[in-house]
Amino acid sequence: MGTDRHADDPRPGNPSRSRDHFRWDDRHHQPHTDMGKWEKFWASRADAAQFLRLLGRNVAKLGPVVRLYRALLREEPPSHPVAAHAFGVAVSPTAATWGRYLERIRDLDARALLIRVPAWAPDPVFDLHDELAQLRAAGTRFTFTLLQNRDMVNDPARWHAFVREAAGRLADLDPTFQLGHAVNRKKWGVWHPDEYVRLMEAAASAREDFPGTRWIGPPVIDFEYYFTIHYLVGDRPFDFDGIAALLYVDRRGSPDNVQYGHFDLYRKILLLRAVIRASGHPDVPIHLTEFNWPLLGSGKHSPAGEHVQTDEAGQARYLALYYLTAAATGQVATAFWWQLVARGYGLIDDDDAWTERRSYRALKQLLARTRGCEVRRLPEACRPWRGFVLRKGAETGAFLYAPGATLPLDPALAVREATDLIGNPLATAALTIGPDPVYLSFGAVEPGAIPEVLARRR
Repeated sequence: MGTDRHADDPRPGNPSRSRDHFRWDDRHHQPHTDMGKWEKFWASRADAAQFLRLLGRNVAKLGPVVRLYRALLREEPPSHPVAAHAFGVAVSPTAATWGRYLERIRDLDARALLIRVPAWAPDPVFDLHDELAQLRAAGTRFTFTLLQNRDMVNDPARWHAFVREAAGRLADLDPTFQLGHAVNRKKWGVWHPDEYVRLMEAAASAREDFPGTRWIGPPVIDFEYYFTIHYLVGDRPFDFDGIAALLYVDRRGSPDNVQYGHFDLYRKILLLRAVIRASGHPDVPIHLTEFNWPLLGSGKHSPAGEHVQTDEAGQARYLALYYLTAAATGQVATAFWWQLVARGYGLIDDDDAWTERRSYRALKQLLARTRGCEVRRLPEACRPWRGFVLRKGAETGAFLYAPGATLPLDPALAVREATDLIGNPLATAALTIGPDPVYLSFGAVEPGAIPEVLARRR
């Protein structure tokens, strides 16, 4: 295994085209992609039987998944208040940066944190145990992502030792552990499905010996639920306490945009629930453990190409839409932005000043306004209006926007207070709303009155 701190290193990273190669990129916090698509395909030719089995399991479950998905589309989504720990953010602190992270965590009032623990270098996280314990005592919840590399996949005994050490060191924080990461990406060291099952088998005793912990997986990245089906249908040493999905939608732009002509983020989440129910796995919570939008102009610091990048205003909009869409499905327990501080995609730039981006202020406003709220997505009858009705106690509000247009708000909706996405106050008289979302407060109004008024003004 090799490591490399620079993504633009001109040297070939894997000249032998070995499956056992693993080269880490500190700039983007992920392994390098050192083999082309067809090179990986050729190197995987001996695994054909495994992927034929994956195909067979998906074909067998297609009918049940479709039936359950259609039923979910017809149902009114379950409604429950947004929990204090539902909207989280990933952080990557070290002893040297802990003070700066703590200041921003408190400023955001973030009560759910995701922290990666690399199997090859876990000590920076372990060394912060006492600091994390203080946050846990104050009510913060932790999800720790246990990262594998190719060495660990090849040597399950080493993975077993790492998982046991992580559980032993961190179990008193009442954590959730995500077992592995992006197991449908070969660059993360897992070349075929049985290799992830072996990682599960090596972790089974740690799960049994630390019963107060929760274990989530299989950590499939992107909209590739055929891997999720394979793992949930097949033999495994234990059931997960939650289903993990690294559900990026940045290649589509807005979470409202569709893939395959049908699946926006809302429908992708419902489809994942249908997959879980059709698989025979217990109907456990869904955890969306990674999403973000890379920024235009960030050059070599962006983890993705320009075709998926957006500006800072778009990043802030999409962040809020993603969290609220997840809440409106009634299916998601937690969602985590990756990550708080990063040059090409973070809520804060990792320059010397740790400059806050608009998305940072958008998350701060979102957390303050939506905790404890029931979130309902506006029905399609309200188009071109889009957004969500927010209800907390007797108070009703909305998160409202109009893509591609600027529309006057019907004066029948008496707005008591209005702010933009980051909390700046707006005049409530003759209010017009466009693509940039606004928060509205209506006071003691029945939630059903909001979509009724919006629908009649199409």
